Amino acid sequence: MKIRWRLTWYGIGFTALTLVGFIVVIVLLVEGTAGEDQDTQLSAIADEAAASIEQADPAAVQPGVPPLAIDAATSDQPFTTVYDEVGSVVFATGTVDGEPLDLPAAVIVEALQQGSSEASVGSVRTQVRRWENPGLGVGVVAASQALRVVEQQIAGLRFFLVAFGAIALIAAAIGAWFMAGRALRPLNQLAETTDEIGSTDDLSRRLPEEKRDDEVGTLTRSFNAMLETIEESRSVRDETIAAQKRFVADASHELRSPLTSIRANAGFLRDHPDAAVIDRAEAVEDIADEADRMGGLIDDLITLARADAGAETSGGHRRVDLDAIARAAQRRARNLAIDVVVRSDAPVVVQGSDTELAELAWILIENASVHGGTQVVVSTGSDGAVGALVVSDDGPGIPAGESDAVFERFYRSDPARSGPGHGLGLSIARTIVHRHHGSISVASGDLGGAEVTVTLPIAD
Repeated sequence: MKIRWRLTWYGIGFTALTLVGFIVVIVLLVEGTAGEDQDTQLSAIADEAAASIEQADPAAVQPGVPPLAIDAATSDQPFTTVYDEVGSVVFATGTVDGEPLDLPAAVIVEALQQGSSEASVGSVRTQVRRWENPGLGVGVVAASQALRVVEQQIAGLRFFLVAFGAIALIAAAIGAWFMAGRALRPLNQLAETTDEIGSTDDLSRRLPEEKRDDEVGTLTRSFNAMLETIEESRSVRDETIAAQKRFVADASHELRSPLTSIRANAGFLRDHPDAAVIDRAEAVEDIADEADRMGGLIDDLITLARADAGAETSGGHRRVDLDAIARAAQRRARNLAIDVVVRSDAPVVVQGSDTELAELAWILIENASVHGGTQVVVSTGSDGAVGALVVSDDGPGIPAGESDAVFERFYRSDPARSGPGHGLGLSIARTIVHRHHGSISVASGDLGGAEVTVTLPIAD
């Protein structure tokens, strides 16, 4: 059963229980008071009749029953009956089945002694009052009315309440149906949007914004937030997959060249066992060089793969002096065909891994050497909040508009900056910097070539 029908039935059931309870209470109250109301009315009639008899002129009183007297068997009107002290009917304005009301003697005696009495005689209710007239003597007067009057009133009230309850129940059912439909409208829109997203695969769809601060409004906002998160996740996933495809394609391309060279030289050695010693030595040297190149490429790929997997910084974080890192890189670069100069006024202590920061400095110096630089200046400094490591060279520099692209994996600039590298050095450098919560940028430097600036948070 649909939620709308369930809510409608719940509303009908609750309304029905409320109406039944209301009707039962009203009927019980009326049943308890209807007889009292009839007695009150008859008492007033009896008192008035007794007072009239006591003040009446005896000569004007005409005993008997009028021919047009009402009959309680067919009429609901109250009537009076006057009795003398022995219980004989003196006068009556109504009868019961054509005969004057036969009032029990005990009721008459009680009224004569106490002044009033009451009784249900057959099908009528009676209130009795004592009267005394000097010319007529002593007697009682009875005001009577058919008992069915109360029953008819209660029956009429029951019919009215049942009819009212039925109308109210129908109105409640209609109202519950429309209110449930209005309340569930956002849920229907949610289902329709979900179906459309499933059929069109369009995660940009959103539910109309709900201004109401209720459960439906909360659900709408939560659903839109979920769609936004899924859309962002899919976008990141697609970008990641595309980057992985490019990465695999570029890595395959880079590995193909050394493998081709190794395969060619190994084939030469296999097919020409009698080749000259110098030729065989050159082939072996080429194989060793290409193997070293391929080994370096694989090491770089492993470094990037670990970074993509979110591996922790090797060696943990500790206080590291960038000045010491720069001077260690300077000593290591003595075997390179470049001149490395370190400029530093004071220690610059940052928080990080000394191993990775040393690798970072070496990558930047080696990158300058690979791409045509003959002089490299490494500077360190601090502005109090961050420490800086700046590496400048006198190479051909960075072409305009490529300052961000040089950090991409396997990126190749124009032929002037092409060299034996794999295009992974600056990408690895950026990965190391990001793992240390720093930033890295490249621009044209004072030496005419590229200037790479690394900023890292100062250690506490």
